Amino acid sequence: MKNKISIIIPVYNIGKELEKTLNSLIKQTIGIEKLEIIIVNDCSTDDTADIIKKYTDKYDNFIEITLHQNSGLPGKPRNIGLRTATSEFIMFMDHDDCYAEDAMETLYNKITEENADMVFCNFKFVFDDGAAKNISTYKNKPEIKIETIENDTDFLALSPSIWTKMFRRSFILENNILFPEGILAEDLSFFINSLLKANGIIFLNNYYGYYYRIRNTELDKSTIHIRNKKYLYAMILGYIDTYNILIQNKKDKYFPVIFNGHLEYWMKCFVMGDITRSEKIELLNEVAFLFKKLSKFSFNMNESYLLLFNKIKNDEFNDAILISEVSSVFIKKELYLQNQQLKLQKANQDLKKDNQDLKKDNQDLKKDNQDLKKVNHSYNDKIQKMETSNSWKLTKPLRIVVSSIKK
Repeated sequence: MKNKISIIIPVYNIGKELEKTLNSLIKQTIGIEKLEIIIVNDCSTDDTADIIKKYTDKYDNFIEITLHQNSGLPGKPRNIGLRTATSEFIMFMDHDDCYAEDAMETLYNKITEENADMVFCNFKFVFDDGAAKNISTYKNKPEIKIETIENDTDFLALSPSIWTKMFRRSFILENNILFPEGILAEDLSFFINSLLKANGIIFLNNYYGYYYRIRNTELDKSTIHIRNKKYLYAMILGYIDTYNILIQNKKDKYFPVIFNGHLEYWMKCFVMGDITRSEKIELLNEVAFLFKKLSKFSFNMNESYLLLFNKIKNDEFNDAILISEVSSVFIKKELYLQNQQLKLQKANQDLKKDNQDLKKDNQDLKKDNQDLKKVNHSYNDKIQKMETSNSWKLTKPLRIVVSSIKK
């Protein structure tokens, strides 16, 4: 039987965490036999290859592709997986996340029923301590269906989150939609390109089918936590690629819908980045034209970033750097206080749980004492009946024993 869905997973030095990811696919209610799992090993140097082999040896539909030179970013591995895929539909997964057990079945049923080019759902942040946070970024509607992006341009402002989306493979191939390679925001580029060309787009707003893992930032070596010059510049290149897609498709009018949130996020990374002043000047020279472009439209932005935005837009880079340095102090202090608050909340929750457990133990003990009293009362009643019974006479030794028991 031909596989229905190809899932493409770039992996790099993820070790045993990969097993949780792959096991979430094996457990899919649609049936593992209906999936094609394409694992692109981006030149891992740990035991990742050994773990992949365990699955490829056991399952015929698990395919490993090994790159001989590390690409550094997921664009190239995803494109290689896309060219390898044979199923009618495709999805992209990160190497340390998981799907809900019914995710494939839910998305597959919807995209086939509606004959759509793409369908996607919401996701949850899952933390190391097991806590989860729903990520909902859209209107208060359970499901939104549109024919083309012209029907609801707010879709362009949704999170790219490429791993929540299922695409018809023929649609992707016919429109030559690929990830830009060697840069960041590659998922934004792919997502926007798809939205501009798709016929039939469905968003399952109330369905949370993907669990995005947030690891301890001290241990996490993924690109999302590395805010250096290379990272910020790679983001700029991704934004430029997306901007060029708008120009090529003559959809320049969508610029503010897409870039309002993304440029605000870039400023946040810029403020928190580990970057020298000279590197900041270089980055601002590269990104300023996007800020100038956005300033020509009507847009909404967090007030705390408006001053920085205007300084960058006006090429007042020294002032922008000064503002970023001051903002960094306040943001770091705010983050510290937030972390302390979270610790206090957790301590209070633990204390509350301990108190609840103690209260339950006391209730159980009280119940045990009540049960014991009932047994004693019943037993004493029986002894009294035995003592007063005319047909039953206690011997002296037995009366002594009974008397001691009653005491």
